[in-house]
Amino acid sequence: MDSLSQIVLGAATFALVKDKEIGKKALLYGAILGTIPDLDVLMNPFFNSIEQLAIHRAFSHSVFFSILLSFLSAKWFTYKYKTSYKSWFWASFLALFTHPLLDLCTTYGTRIFYPLSNSYFSFDNVFVIDPLYTIWLLLGCVVLLFMKKDNNKRQTVIKWSLTLSTCYLVLGLILHFYATNHFKQELDRQKITYKKIKVVPTPFNTILWQAIVKSKGGIYYSDYSLFDSKTTSVFHYEKNDIAFIEDKKKIAELEPFFNFTEGYELARKEGEKMVIYGTKFGPINIENNKAQFFFPLEFKEDGTYEVSKKEPNDYSKIFNQLFIRVKGN
Repeated sequence: MDSLSQIVLGAATFALVKDKEIGKKALLYGAILGTIPDLDVLMNPFFNSIEQLAIHRAFSHSVFFSILLSFLSAKWFTYKYKTSYKSWFWASFLALFTHPLLDLCTTYGTRIFYPLSNSYFSFDNVFVIDPLYTIWLLLGCVVLLFMKKDNNKRQTVIKWSLTLSTCYLVLGLILHFYATNHFKQELDRQKITYKKIKVVPTPFNTILWQAIVKSKGGIYYSDYSLFDSKTTSVFHYEKNDIAFIEDKKKIAELEPFFNFTEGYELARKEGEKMVIYGTKFGPINIENNKAQFFFPLEFKEDGTYEVSKKEPNDYSKIFNQLFIRVKGN
């Protein structure tokens, strides 16, 4: 999730336990702890873009890291304030572990059991930036900053901000289930056979959903808005070069990339180069009967490869199309 969401979530969860004891300082401590797991990005300059995938959301996002750092931070807090070690541990653990739990809700996924498992886990119920999740926590933290320490309504503010933001995540799970059921019914109705399906939210909302459907020879893509008046879905098909993908999976250095894509990679020829996209986020657009994606892994004729910084030329056009599509067909 975005940094602001993680900061206010960490602040609110820490304050839930420690606001009565230390007041507004609880927001600061929680914000710091809630940010720590993402500090793994500070290592990015020392690694290439593929190696970075092996580092981000790995150990710093695992339950074991949260437990270990909670023990250490609780010792420091106990030394500083001379109060219950147990309460400091739980305050720290809430602020730390809610970070990967929130990331678990996004399509990027989180290796929450690293190093026991290198697999990404995700619920796909919220986009990585969603103002309707963050706003409740942000408002709660701002209100707490202006309330007096002895105001007996401070805990009420904390609980309501956490309740409303969590309810939005639960709503996302319900809508994800509904959208997934819609796509599966359409696939059955259109007699499309497939191996697996991933349904993900589109940017900044939980109204418009995309399906990434892996079949034997390619990948289908489709979208569905909860405001759609038509009950049918159109699936765009992209033929996949399976043999090329299987050959490149033998390259040890590319393991982080293929682990990250979770089996939803798409290989095709573009110009004189072969490219592989990680498509688990869905296409950013479908233009001229061709799906478009971010950052392809490009392979040159000599066998060398690199992640291209290819991006759309006009983001405003893409977001305008997204807004129109959210409103339904």
